[in-house]
Amino acid sequence: MGARLRIVAPAALAATAFVCGAAMGSGGLPGARAIKVCAAAGPYWPTMTLAVSGRSAWIACKEQSRIIRVNLTTGRTTRSIRLRGPAIAVRPGYASIWALDSGGTLYRLNSNTARVVKRISLGVVAAYNIWIGGGSVWVADDRGATVVRVSPQTNRIVARIPAGDGPASMAFDGATAWVINHRDTTIDRIDLATNRSTRLTTLRGDAPERIVWSHGSLWITGRGTDLLKVSPADGSIQRTIEIGASGIDLAADGGSLWIATRSAATDRSGFPTMNALERVSISTEAVSTVATPTRRLDVHGLVAAGGALWIADNRRGYLYRVAASG
Repeated sequence: MGARLRIVAPAALAATAFVCGAAMGSGGLPGARAIKVCAAAGPYWPTMTLAVSGRSAWIACKEQSRIIRVNLTTGRTTRSIRLRGPAIAVRPGYASIWALDSGGTLYRLNSNTARVVKRISLGVVAAYNIWIGGGSVWVADDRGATVVRVSPQTNRIVARIPAGDGPASMAFDGATAWVINHRDTTIDRIDLATNRSTRLTTLRGDAPERIVWSHGSLWITGRGTDLLKVSPADGSIQRTIEIGASGIDLAADGGSLWIATRSAATDRSGFPTMNALERVSISTEAVSTVATPTRRLDVHGLVAAGGALWIADNRRGYLYRVAASG
């Protein structure tokens, strides 16, 4: 494990919460408030069940095979959209909301009416998550060592691009995309102009599975993995920052990275149960512990949007809002 560079005091927090318009407590995360949503995560721990767009949150309720829209001002569920199979991911992009079911169908929803305007059959072995970048919508084929690129202009698949074993997350910058593969611990680099994929590096470690691009670097975490700062040019590890046993997920927001971390015991199990919410300054690489749950909190979605960090726990059925005031 790397050395933690500096611990700073927890940031001041502010939050607002509703359940069908009624105020409620923190739901087990001190300093935060919670909106009641579906408790329908089911097994296999979906990791991208939350999208935030404007004043709405969209939640993938896996076991109920539906997407719900929640008004973030009132806390009320305003729409429920039925999918043909278990809902495993949702993402905003290109004036739409994109949802994915476990059978490999990608749904395009009108963000205003919440109606399905297009269904796209991806023809994949094991559909996994949605990413927006490079002018396209992307879905991983977890068992097929491939990422699928979909044009939002035509709603058609434009490329099936080779990746490593277990593509788990993607990051984008300009004309380049990167794919982290959690089983063989590799990173692939994709030229978005040609769809050509090349191997950038092999990280080793247990299962690095989350990647974001920010301030000229790739930032990576996952099972058995601290926070790694990696060169996007040659794949070299520029820094290892200790965040605890491992990171469940991370999100970049301005000059900060938000990371939900696991304990050592939870890391061995693979469950997405949060030990602490950490914030890392990108400029100083200082780590601050923002909040520690007082009861079990599973992370099925982590989004930085609208000056706040949003965490979806679809096991207990809470959407948490954490906003730093300083």
